[in-house]
Amino acid sequence: MSATTIVTTLKRPSVSMSSGPTTASPKVNKNKNLHLQPPTFYGCEHIGKHFLKDNNSCRTFYSSATRVALDPDRLTVQKCAKCSYMLTQTYLCMSCPSIHCPADAKDHAESENHPFGVDSRNGNVFCFLCKDYIYDPLLEEIRIELEASIDGGVRKKRRLSDYKPTAEDLKSIDTHTTYAPCRATGLRGFLNMGSTCFMSVVLQSLIHNPFVRNHYLSDGHKRGECTRTNCMACAMDEVFSEFWTSDKLDGFGPVNLLTTSWKCEQALAGYQQQDAHEYLQFLLNQLHSTNKPSDASSEEPGVPDAKPSEKPSSKPAHPTDCTCIIHRVFYGKLQSDVTCEVCKNVTTAEDPVMDLSLDLRLKNKKGQLGQGAIIQSLQQCLARFTATEKLDREYNCGKCEAPREATKQLTVKRLPPVLCIQLKRFEHSSNTSSKIDAPIRFPLELDMTPYTTRAKRKAKLTGLPGLPGQVLYDLLSVVVHKGEINSGHYICYCRDKEQWFQFDDSVVTLATEKQVLQAQAYLLVYVIRTIS
Repeated sequence: MSATTIVTTLKRPSVSMSSGPTTASPKVNKNKNLHLQPPTFYGCEHIGKHFLKDNNSCRTFYSSATRVALDPDRLTVQKCAKCSYMLTQTYLCMSCPSIHCPADAKDHAESENHPFGVDSRNGNVFCFLCKDYIYDPLLEEIRIELEASIDGGVRKKRRLSDYKPTAEDLKSIDTHTTYAPCRATGLRGFLNMGSTCFMSVVLQSLIHNPFVRNHYLSDGHKRGECTRTNCMACAMDEVFSEFWTSDKLDGFGPVNLLTTSWKCEQALAGYQQQDAHEYLQFLLNQLHSTNKPSDASSEEPGVPDAKPSEKPSSKPAHPTDCTCIIHRVFYGKLQSDVTCEVCKNVTTAEDPVMDLSLDLRLKNKKGQLGQGAIIQSLQQCLARFTATEKLDREYNCGKCEAPREATKQLTVKRLPPVLCIQLKRFEHSSNTSSKIDAPIRFPLELDMTPYTTRAKRKAKLTGLPGLPGQVLYDLLSVVVHKGEINSGHYICYCRDKEQWFQFDDSVVTLATEKQVLQAQAYLLVYVIRTIS
């Protein structure tokens, strides 16, 4: 990755784009080509270069392709030239007379260096370099003109009477609009403002969380209309705007978010090193408070541990049930079953959770964690977390109405779309504190089915472990603490599509899967693969 990237903003030339020659005749020169005032910007940098290379050819090919795409009597537009399948969506090449299905269109764009395709459904332009649809004012004007001239297959010489912005409106739009270039991918670091690496790694994990990212990039929180003071959602919206609407590569200093954190929690004020897990919990609580919707009547969030035919009650089962983005993404439930050893009566309770905190040691013969052996893998930690254990103290059984010995088992009742896991590397006692530096293996793909309430219940009834279905999670972020317990430094690894990156304050570098899997993880963030 280069240290410096020069960004060139392409603007349209100010000369007229009319293709008709200038004549001395006082008569009106009728020209079938569209005479359009050139806008001040291009749809993307790639289409801009295409226009500058051959403006007339670009307009002609787009007009021809769009005319074919929008004409309801043209059936050939639905057939891929390579695989010959009849499809509802194809792409018409803007550089040659080729029609392809989405998969073949991508191959055609790469092999022939024809990066633009016209969607046969609506005439919109797809840039295969940006991997997204683009909005170019001139091409959009051509599309509107052609769409208006086609009515039932009969072309009429009429103009679209829809509202068109005035020159003053265009100036206002150009002034108040931020254009997201193709390089705005969120791959940017944070400046260390004085032992703030704990905050940086938590923010990186949220920035690359697809659910949270989509919420803020779709105006989930409107900063300009918010009237709250010390609003954490506004501060977070500012961070997302900086990372996803700018192609800057230098580190960003989230001063507003830092000072808002200080004002909301006095324990965070100052430049002392803080615990990343505690800050994650604080931040999620603050975002929950500032993202509460006015109407909380929608369905309870999360991936329920129930059969598809079972519908949850419309009445919230717990006062913390909420339809804000934080609860919809991170909210899960644990079920606690306490069984009396005498009468076998089971007392069940459910607790809401935003993450799982897993011990890294097994208990010794005296039931103490501090002296036990260290667990070797994440799956073993989860198995230990959901295993049946004997209570250290006597349990007052409601059925026996007397103190009895009892066992307790925790299981996952409801799985969230994003699962946060803390590996408890920091141990505290009355005299000393220490850190567990042992490597803990964790997978890129995690199946949470064996640790759910249904799976444990079935195992008890039938003696057969597991369920036929799987609930698969993919690793999204890994937070690592380096150094001693009272000092040190946080870094994190985040996955962007299929590539891993290491974020060390303001420095962003490529990483391999091997580097990620060998890291001494403190926090793990998994995202669910599919939501049914």
